[in-house]
Amino acid sequence: MSAPWAKALASVAFGALAFALTTLSGATPSLAEGRLDAFRRLRAEGLAAAKAGDMAAAQARISEAVTTLPSHPGAILLLARLKAADDPAGAVALLARHAAMGLTHNASADPVLKALAERPDYAPVAARVAVNRQPVGALKPVKDFAGPVLTESVAYDSKTGRLLVSQIHTRRIVAIGKDGAVSEFTAPSDDIWGVFGIAIDAPRRILWALTAATPQAKGVAATDLGATALLRIDLDTGKILARHAPPADGAKRQLGDLTVGPAGAVYASNSLGGEIWRLEAGAKALDRLVSSPELGSPQGLALTADGKHLLVADYSSGLHVIDLASGAVLPVAIPPDVTLLGVDGLARAGQTLIAVQNGVAPQRLLRLWPTPDGKRLTRVETLAANLPELDEPTSGAMRGDDFVFVARSQWTDFGDDGLKTAEPRAARVMGIAVSR
Repeated sequence: MSAPWAKALASVAFGALAFALTTLSGATPSLAEGRLDAFRRLRAEGLAAAKAGDMAAAQARISEAVTTLPSHPGAILLLARLKAADDPAGAVALLARHAAMGLTHNASADPVLKALAERPDYAPVAARVAVNRQPVGALKPVKDFAGPVLTESVAYDSKTGRLLVSQIHTRRIVAIGKDGAVSEFTAPSDDIWGVFGIAIDAPRRILWALTAATPQAKGVAATDLGATALLRIDLDTGKILARHAPPADGAKRQLGDLTVGPAGAVYASNSLGGEIWRLEAGAKALDRLVSSPELGSPQGLALTADGKHLLVADYSSGLHVIDLASGAVLPVAIPPDVTLLGVDGLARAGQTLIAVQNGVAPQRLLRLWPTPDGKRLTRVETLAANLPELDEPTSGAMRGDDFVFVARSQWTDFGDDGLKTAEPRAARVMGIAVSR
């Protein structure tokens, strides 16, 4: 998961139009402008035109932006607001498209969209939004963590039956035994900053963990801020065996999510830029698999069934697939009524994937059916949504037939400078049954 500023929701106001869009980290357009850069440019041009009062140009630019990233819910809502006055039927059609993705909005409380809520053609949209607000799924409690801990990731050790949980604020990994007892797996130390993604290489008895020196991690030295590394940890003892850091070349990096291949290769995403890093089995140094302008804030990772591709959940632009041989990055083809922007964690469940999506309303768990090469999704199902326990959920792992994950991470209790809530509600690890 990226730090909150890398995937925050920004409020932008111009005249009577107020909207919320997923913030995309800036990038300098190249001569060969990519899809994400084109979207950013078109959105910026549309906002500038709206601010200048040229609503026709604003609609044209934002319409192009939506064509560029058709599943971007924030851009769809923005275009609906721009069309509300002079093309209400078109605005309602956009709201219907937004609702068809399983998302919610409140037109009657929006000063720009309010008039649309009274139109007869909006009635089916209102009905769909009402359905989208209904609770889906049932979660099972696993463990609560009181006080500020800021949980991030869960891994399951099938040999011992333990769950391992990473914590950013307390800078440690804890173990939950089969009896529910919590013990310290790694203790806070100067060379462990906030612990983000964790993943187990079971055959080699290795726990891989990503650590980053962020303001949310308690007691991190100011001189360390911005540093990040991949840790190789003995799964049986908790001893750190090796540390692998990307080069100190001035680029902003925060390694946040990772996955392990069957041969022992480790893949890690840089949530502050479009990089995916790889550590081959037995290698001592990370190598950069890709650096792509198509990736704005890459998060969860999962290898495809054919073993030749890597799926990447990009918070800014949706699901992508990387050819491991060539490094080519392509958007995954998805059904038209699906959005995968705002997906944080990815976990494999047999031939399917579990996606933890916290960047949309409602926050939810999705099950995805990719083709063996990962280039297309054939089906998407909502496993959980509109549940009070889902509060900035992040990532998890399969334990038998249950997906065990961080349901309440405490990210809402932390800001750019650290803890902002005096007494945060407990962080929660929960599970949900996943049929095979």
